[in-house]
Amino acid sequence: MPTLIDLLTRLSFLAAMPAVAGILITAGLLVVSRGWRLNVIALTLQYFFVVLLLTRLIQPEVAIVKGLIGWMICIVFYLTERRASALGQSSAVEGTGPSQRWRRWIMSARASFCLLAGILVLVAAYTAALRIPLPEVSTDVTLACYLLAGLGLLLVGLSEAPMQVGLGLLTFLSGFDLFYAALEPSLAVAGLLGAVSFLIALATAQLRVAQVTAGGEGKTL
Repeated sequence: MPTLIDLLTRLSFLAAMPAVAGILITAGLLVVSRGWRLNVIALTLQYFFVVLLLTRLIQPEVAIVKGLIGWMICIVFYLTERRASALGQSSAVEGTGPSQRWRRWIMSARASFCLLAGILVLVAAYTAALRIPLPEVSTDVTLACYLLAGLGLLLVGLSEAPMQVGLGLLTFLSGFDLFYAALEPSLAVAGLLGAVSFLIALATAQLRVAQVTAGGEGKTL
């Protein structure tokens, strides 16, 4: 049975622009989508593409450890939303009248705005990668760092929901980790950044459960 290192070795041909494209798609989904299942899947894939890029900068074993921390965070988010769904079953079911149609229109307009903002961030990140390259990393890794940082900050700024803010912070931290790993590839720094990511995930989960308990079961905007 192949190990994770063997799997990463076989997929090493993706550790360039294909991985950057995957990061763009997954981070873009986090910005546009408000469905928790899709967001958890997107975050899981995002950590996978980040690990692929990390294998070019640090030892594969350390990159896998970072990936395992990220996937544990995804499990935490999945269990949190399952718990939130269970707590929300006792709430009143929303109707399908004018108020529901108005809410759907608002969500559609918000998704369109988020998509437009994400495109602007993509243009800005591409321009910055060409004109302000980061030291010690290649152009494609620089673009990935700018995309993760820019879309993460955009996600934090566009939502007040704990889960969306947490996803934005983790996306931004992935971009910082991808850049800083090239400057300081030590295990101590990897452990510190992993601990910070996990603390963000736990705080996000706690706030999400508190939101549901307080009566904001369906609020993910």
